[in-house]
Amino acid sequence: MSNVPRSDPLLTVTQLILRIGMVILGIGIALAAGAAIALVVAPDQQLMPRLSDGSTVWLVIAGAALVSVMMALYFLFLRHLSRMVATVGTGDPFQPENAGRLEKMAWLTLILQGCMFVLAPLTTMIADRIGEKAGGLELSFDSLLLALVLFVLARVFRHGTAMRDDLEGTV
Repeated sequence: MSNVPRSDPLLTVTQLILRIGMVILGIGIALAAGAAIALVVAPDQQLMPRLSDGSTVWLVIAGAALVSVMMALYFLFLRHLSRMVATVGTGDPFQPENAGRLEKMAWLTLILQGCMFVLAPLTTMIADRIGEKAGGLELSFDSLLLALVLFVLARVFRHGTAMRDDLEGTV
């Protein structure tokens, strides 16, 4: 049944890139969570004067915590994608698990877009309070489109799996 060679260079490079991304996200999660904790436990004396309003510190902590959560969601997205790529490498991508992975990736994409709806104004508020220009966080229609594509692909995979199972049952 395997039509895809095990040593497909595209799949090998893809898996390598996904794993590097997961390592980078793991490090980022630890750093962002550590920054949030450090602001609570041992506030930076150079940063504190800029965060003179006590509520601004909590906004920064909330932002760092939200970024940690978002990186964890991106990590899960990459993990699902990596597992799907692995099934392509074995020559059997039409598995019920892959339909579920695609659906989970679609939900993760929507949740991440929801997080951006919170993070974008949060960063603008923090920037305004400390007298800086707001960063370039933007809300993206592309993420919503990606979620729709992933939901549709999940249905395609479910249908393809059912068709293959029916075909194997008739032979």
